[in-house]
Amino acid sequence: MIDAALHHFSAGGLFNGLVLLIDDESKTYWDHITGEAVHGPMKGKRLDAWPVDMTTVAAALENDPEITLARRPVHPFARVFGFLHRNAFRHGGFLPPRFRGTMGPEDKRLERMAHGLGVVVGDEARFFNMADLQGGISLDWGARRMAVTISGQNRVPAAAWEDGERPFQLFTRWYGFSYTYPGCAIWDGGEGAQ
Repeated sequence: MIDAALHHFSAGGLFNGLVLLIDDESKTYWDHITGEAVHGPMKGKRLDAWPVDMTTVAAALENDPEITLARRPVHPFARVFGFLHRNAFRHGGFLPPRFRGTMGPEDKRLERMAHGLGVVVGDEARFFNMADLQGGISLDWGARRMAVTISGQNRVPAAAWEDGERPFQLFTRWYGFSYTYPGCAIWDGGEGAQ
């Protein structure tokens, strides 16, 4: 891990169809999922990484009616891109040509744009395809029992241990998870993984 120095991050480029962050202070490029410095003076260092919970405003308000919501003005380009992305998402997804041009050999075990939940526990990563999660699942992982369910509020999958603790997880596309965690397991509909 790096020391507690302050860093300012922005999008610095693309690699394997995923955004790389760059910090203003050292000009180091960082993997935005794992927190690892992948190029530059701080290469090999690692930031703490936390999962981001994806939800909707309606679901957030239902969970906590007193929640404070913040919103900033949206750039017109972002509105157009968001509209195109949402509609492409309904029809299997869309990767802009410049994203595809940064991608190396793909893991073809699933369709590139398949979406699902990627879960990482220690050194083990596993992908749960949305198509297999509709009824929710329960499985043993190591010495613990995990449930993976899809919220009725926001239709986003989430994993939790029996005690309610949540492992590191990402609601993501297959290509992004498989590039970040090469050779990861895929939940195969039973207790095992392929």
